[in-house]
Amino acid sequence: MSDPSPFGAPVFALRSGGAMPGIGFGTWRIGESPGEAERENAALRRALDRGFTHFDTAEMYGEGGSEEILGTAIAGVPRERLFLTSKFYPHHARADQMVAACDRSLRRLGVEWLDLYLLHWPGGTPFEETLEGARRLREAGKIRAFGVSNFDADGMAHLFAAGLGEAIEVNQILHNPSRRGVEFDLLPLLAAHGVACMAYTPIEPHRLSRSAAFRALAEAEGLSPAQLALAWHMTRGSTCPIPKSATPEHVDALADAAAMRLRAATMGAIDAAFPAPTRAEPLEIL
Repeated sequence: MSDPSPFGAPVFALRSGGAMPGIGFGTWRIGESPGEAERENAALRRALDRGFTHFDTAEMYGEGGSEEILGTAIAGVPRERLFLTSKFYPHHARADQMVAACDRSLRRLGVEWLDLYLLHWPGGTPFEETLEGARRLREAGKIRAFGVSNFDADGMAHLFAAGLGEAIEVNQILHNPSRRGVEFDLLPLLAAHGVACMAYTPIEPHRLSRSAAFRALAEAEGLSPAQLALAWHMTRGSTCPIPKSATPEHVDALADAAAMRLRAATMGAIDAAFPAPTRAEPLEIL
């Protein structure tokens, strides 16, 4: 990739030798309505124009519609400039089904490989079988790294204890200023094993706006609550946030916030509004 660190974000080194940009652009809820396709495509093109290079999608999003719109938006962009992540259903986690699901995602995206392929959430397929699918896809050059999503601390600890964690390079989980439970046990566990963390729903503006203290902090900084939340992630630099927007104007607001770093006093005030956890909490999932 020509710019592995947009907005001055950290670069997460993956065991496979790749470099994951420390900020991405999400596509959840994109591709669900044909009438919104033109506007959604414009938003994704705007994200590219503003410097986003890492895009996150999934076969579940719009049942492939998200991948198709993203594929249209990135058409003509040199592949090496992009870092593309997609996710597969747990009921496609057997090796042969996983390979077929990946092939469908690649066709919809119009590319020959994924930089990162994630199991969307834990399922009933033996993990050894899923790892076999990841091995086949890597050897075929269809994926460059493998990971999981929505795995809690107990689930990850079990995989590590069973010797099944070495192939996992990323865990994508819910994390934002108002949902910090993962900071107590899951994030330290991932860091100890060299697994990078992606944060989905990193801004959750409707939830954050319910906090008068957070709204006041945002206003004092001249930001929206969504922008303050993204700037919080970028200042911490410990996870890879993947904000999303389906409108070009909101993309501009996200890009502006991605380039910001907050003062220590502001970070402390956010901690006061949404304290870090002091005990283990169940993993939150949306």
